[in-house]
Amino acid sequence: MIVLYAVIAACNLYLGKLLTAKQYEFIHANDHNNALGSYLGVIMTDEKNSKDIRLYGLSGLFLGKYRQKMEGFNIYLQMGKLNGKFIGSIEGINQFAAGVAYLLVGMKALNGMIDIGNVILYAGVISQTVNCITEFGSQVISFQFSAEYLSVFDEFIQSPAMDYDGTLPIEKRDDGQYEFEFHDVSFAYPDCGTQVLSHVSLKFNIGEKMALVGKNGAGKTTLVKLLCRLYEPTEGTITLNGIDIWKYNYAEYTRAFSVVFQDFAMFSLPVGENIAASSKVDEERAWEVLDQVELSGRVRAMKDGLKTQLYNNNGAGVDISGGEAQRLAIARALYKDAPFVILDEPTAALDPIAEAQIYENFNEMVKNKTAIYISHRMSSCKFCDRIVVLDAGGIAEIGTHDTLLAGNGIYAELYRTQAQYYA
Repeated sequence: MIVLYAVIAACNLYLGKLLTAKQYEFIHANDHNNALGSYLGVIMTDEKNSKDIRLYGLSGLFLGKYRQKMEGFNIYLQMGKLNGKFIGSIEGINQFAAGVAYLLVGMKALNGMIDIGNVILYAGVISQTVNCITEFGSQVISFQFSAEYLSVFDEFIQSPAMDYDGTLPIEKRDDGQYEFEFHDVSFAYPDCGTQVLSHVSLKFNIGEKMALVGKNGAGKTTLVKLLCRLYEPTEGTITLNGIDIWKYNYAEYTRAFSVVFQDFAMFSLPVGENIAASSKVDEERAWEVLDQVELSGRVRAMKDGLKTQLYNNNGAGVDISGGEAQRLAIARALYKDAPFVILDEPTAALDPIAEAQIYENFNEMVKNKTAIYISHRMSSCKFCDRIVVLDAGGIAEIGTHDTLLAGNGIYAELYRTQAQYYA
């Protein structure tokens, strides 16, 4: 009987392993349906998409695709049938073992080898043994499936990761003397053969106002994300004052930057907390930066001033326009008062007058800090000390506004294409 039950346990393990592999195969085959179903559910219920959905009549299209994906979920019915077959087989084997045991006990009792009273004892032991083997098999299947499912996460965790474990502190300087430099830097997204940046060498001179320009996809924003350690270079190194930036403590390193990305985020928090990025708000400083971005009047007119809640996700709040949100994002960057300022399309949502005010006051805003300005509007680059033109992931031109116009290269082409409509 011991040998028989050992064989039964081995059969349970084997069938459990087969079932686990089949279950994972079904789940993995349904990854795309799950992802697309979730995506459609989100876009159909996000208020930001309502205008396009209504004006272009997209509800029928999205609902049709959602229903189509829901039909794809019959994969779970198939998986249920498969589970039934395997679990049924395992239970059948266990009951066969129980039957053999009961038969053996009955024969021993009839032959007088055991007392009739002990039949009940043996029957209870057999029943408990079979239940334990069944539960053991069930738990093994569950653990095997979990282990198989988690193997994807384990593989991800074990993969080479961006190293945020640098220990060097950033040198505390009041003079803003932080010199960053790219040394033959290239970058490509994982599993993508095309390089977004290719062998870029570039020094950001201390106190310099630099403009990064180029066509869409030239690599401007990617370059900034590499500098901020949001991405890791595929090749080459980036240094701060001659030291590889990956040797610096990550939290300290990020304090060197005030950044406004083109896809910045404002949160459903009070205006002051959005600007300070903290529950502790220096109100005098907050009003100062709001004055700089010409938004203090709008905030003072709000019911609770700096304590006015934005949006309605976290209680009743105030909705602001895209241009006002962009000014708040610039105010947040100025409030941080970091030595290196990065503005990625900072005026895209502003009206022409507000945009002109930002340009005119830009040098006063950033004062003696090092600054990078990314824009598709060539006229906004005139106030910069140096203009770097990126093309196809590499540096195509470097110079001032006047020298690049005289060079009749990419910058001149972009500038004149825009300028002709104002001539």
